[in-house]
Parts: sequence; structure tokens; C-alpha cells
Amino acid sequence: MKSSIIIGLTGAFGSGKSTAASFFESKGFKRITLSFFLEEEATKRGYKKITREILQDIGNEWRKKYGIGILARRTLELLRKEKIGKAIIDGIRNIGEIEEFKKEKSFKLITIVSDRKIRFARLTKVERRESITFDSFTKLDYRDLGIGEEKSGLQVAVCMALADVFIENNGTEVEFKEKLERFIEQKIL
Repeated sequence: MKSSIIIGLTGAFGSGKSTAASFFESKGFKRITLSFFLEEEATKRGYKKITREILQDIGNEWRKKYGIGILARRTLELLRKEKIGKAIIDGIRNIGEIEEFKKEKSFKLITIVSDRKIRFARLTKVERRESITFDSFTKLDYRDLGIGEEKSGLQVAVCMALADVFIENNGTEVEFKEKLERFIEQKIL
């Protein structure tokens, strides 16, 4: 994929990845959410209500069955097929995905860093797949970060450590978007 720009987003549950992805989309990037492929699979399997836990389970199953970079490979195939030159990849959760994306010279990984209490507060204010309590948030968050997970499982904490750029998101949405704008000015244009 010559002269392409691929930016990946990782970060803990509720850190602002979706906000960042929407921002990049407004700048002309094609937005691809890795969970899209998992949602398609859940629908094929007949799930009526798709929860975050169901998507986590399917993702773990696929990484075990097809290799830990499966979601990145599917994404790169889509980018090539549709000749997408600028992409923002939302939701990188395993080092295998980073390894696949890093094969593309233009790939940069951004970690969105945000305080745990702020993340929970944000998640209670937006409509989610399922209702969230602090206990359910903690369970999903720990799993997402990789606590108790196998190599084929979720590993967001490790992914965060491997980022090229760290952007803090503990302030307002306006402040966060200003930081994203500075990233674009410094790294892309």
C-alpha cells in the first residue's frame, strides 16, 4: 500500500478511542473498527443482543484459531481491496495486530491515556451496548487490559506500551481534539 497513512488507536475501555476515530474521520480518514468483523460474526451466529463480552469471546476465539493478527490481516485486506489511502483503525487490542500493521511502513500507533475514574464516568453518560455498573466496568476493563488473558486474548495494556505516540485525555473533548490536531500537524502533513 504505497503512500498510504495508517493510524491505529489503542487504549483502555472508555479512554476516548471512538472520539479520536471520529476526529480522524472528519479529516478524511476511512474509519475501520476492528470489532466490526466480530460484530459480523456475532450476527452470523444469531446473537440478538451483541455485548462487549460476546465480542471479546469471539475475538479471543479467532486469535486462537486463525492467529493473533487475524483482525489486522482482515483490515489490511479491506484497505487493499477498497484502495483506501488514509485509514484510522479503532480498537487494537492484541500485539499480533500491531505486528501485522507494523509491516506497513506508514503505520503509527497512538495510545489514548485516561484516568480510570474519568473513563467510568464517561461510559455512564453515553449509550452503550449494555448497561454498565462499576463492577461490570471493572470486569470488562481488566479483561480488555489483559489481566488473566492468554497470548491469544486481549492485551490492551501491552499494546498501549508499544505505541509510537501517547495522547492524554483527561480534560475536555475540545482539549483532546486540539491534541489530536497537533498530532496531525506534526506527524502527517
